[in-house]
Amino acid sequence: MRDRNEFNEIATDMSSKGPSIVVAGPSSSLTIPGIIVSQIVHAISENHSVMNIEVDSSSDFDAGLHRTPSLAAAHRTEVSGNVVSYVAPTHPRLRAQAFKGWIPSSARAAIAFAWPGLDNAWISQFVNAAHANKTPTMVVCVSLPRSNHDKVIALAEVMIGADLVLVGNAAEADALKKIFSRSGPVVEMHQALSLQGRAERTSIHQITAFLPKENYDALATLLTAYDAIPEAWIDSYHLKVVMRSNEEIANQMLRESYHGEFVRLVGEDLSSAELERLCSSSSALIIADPAFDSRAFSIAVDCGVAVVVLASSQLPDVGRGYVGALLADMNRPVSVHVALTHALRLAELHFPRPDAWNDLVNRLLDAARHEAVITVAPAAPLKEATRKEAVPSSELTPTAHAG
Repeated sequence: MRDRNEFNEIATDMSSKGPSIVVAGPSSSLTIPGIIVSQIVHAISENHSVMNIEVDSSSDFDAGLHRTPSLAAAHRTEVSGNVVSYVAPTHPRLRAQAFKGWIPSSARAAIAFAWPGLDNAWISQFVNAAHANKTPTMVVCVSLPRSNHDKVIALAEVMIGADLVLVGNAAEADALKKIFSRSGPVVEMHQALSLQGRAERTSIHQITAFLPKENYDALATLLTAYDAIPEAWIDSYHLKVVMRSNEEIANQMLRESYHGEFVRLVGEDLSSAELERLCSSSSALIIADPAFDSRAFSIAVDCGVAVVVLASSQLPDVGRGYVGALLADMNRPVSVHVALTHALRLAELHFPRPDAWNDLVNRLLDAARHEAVITVAPAAPLKEATRKEAVPSSELTPTAHAG
């Protein structure tokens, strides 16, 4: 493995404005991987010009968040003048040729995004094309719950030619260091790439909803969405509603709800400690019309839990950069039900804070640390004993983490 002192041997200042930073990876806003890449691209584009190469292994129709848009993606609808996008061909030979033509010799860095369990074979093509133009190469790879050693080995095969590899888990970083020879990439851990940390999925889904004071329309929508859960499953879905209300009205609505016996109403004020315990123990949260300074949303972000934000007309101010937030229509029970279903699929993931993306970019590109990456010829292949194929996947949906 190359020594860190070698990072000082390159003269290129990667943090100054000028030539592009090239970022390649999933792009679809209908997937969690694509949403994360868009946040990284946005963070880089604030101070650099970015060439964004979209590498999606499935069509949007195979993805997932059609009726449950990402709140972070909704805030990213504006087009940045600093980003130019290309769509990579799906055919491997054409894709390799495209990488060679798109990565300019003046590029300051080439960054690839890897998601374990998806088809990451394109990364070696991308790294080789960057090296041909003497461009420093980095691979950022998320660490998922219950990831296994085979997937780490499969990723090592496509990442070995990079200069720097960042993962979100210390054990995975150690495993990659053992797999790579001394001429392989520098491997480090960065917390922004960790989606681990929440409790493993249990048979009971604890759902907590925060509704505005005496908003019975929102409560009616929520109960209708909750009633759509099949009766055979309802024993595993417990709903807790935090809302100041007229107890008689609220209890009457619960009695009229088909699954009302599985709903608990909390009307008293909660301390910050109580809110944190409630959020951290929940499989998913629902927050209706959160204000910019919403305590519940802020604590949900700190806990890294998946959140369904109910909005009526205007896009809420919260949720910028938080990839664990989904958007639902407060006036449509079916929208709330679909969003809740997706949020529960993400129950094991611990989502990074919004400022994590800037921190990650600073780690990669901050010239003050003088850690620009030295570019070398592609590394030798891994030994046959450690070579494995990347695991292809037909979907880029949030459920891909479960593998």
